[in-house]
Amino acid sequence: MNKFIITLMTFTLTACGGGSGGADGQSNSSASVDSNTVTSTPTKANGDTAIPENAQASDNTSETSQVEGIGSIEVDQSFDFRSNVSLQVTLGENLVSERAFVNICKQGESITNADNCFLRAPLDSSGFSAQIQLPHAEQKLKAEIWFYSTTKEPLVYSWELDASQQDQSWLIN
Repeated sequence: MNKFIITLMTFTLTACGGGSGGADGQSNSSASVDSNTVTSTPTKANGDTAIPENAQASDNTSETSQVEGIGSIEVDQSFDFRSNVSLQVTLGENLVSERAFVNICKQGESITNADNCFLRAPLDSSGFSAQIQLPHAEQKLKAEIWFYSTTKEPLVYSWELDASQQDQSWLIN
């Protein structure tokens, strides 16, 4: 978006006679724009732009060429603005020998509150696999495997986001 604005401004200056340095084809140095330069201007809490103390005023700066607010932010093309994390959860075969139930929830939260859990599913000896979407803030999870029989204690497992891995997975065996 910034490159579009800079290009548009250059064409506007050229069309108005401000872009060429004369008949000999030399360009005016004040009309050239370096599209690779990124300038960050701090903003005060009330939205006014703060001018650094060491900044000098420029005689040839026009107010239309200054972009403020969200328009002044340059973002890498590969950044997709999504903060969700996809997690592949696999519970191995023969992890349980009888019918059970798995809950995958936020670490440190009660499994009785459905808002804290990302997955609740029945489990048997054939295993289970699912892909769940986690909000980026949820980087620690616990899995509790509860048995239908009240004589067995639940199995508890923990998982934490590994930022060095592109694909997040959790294998429970």
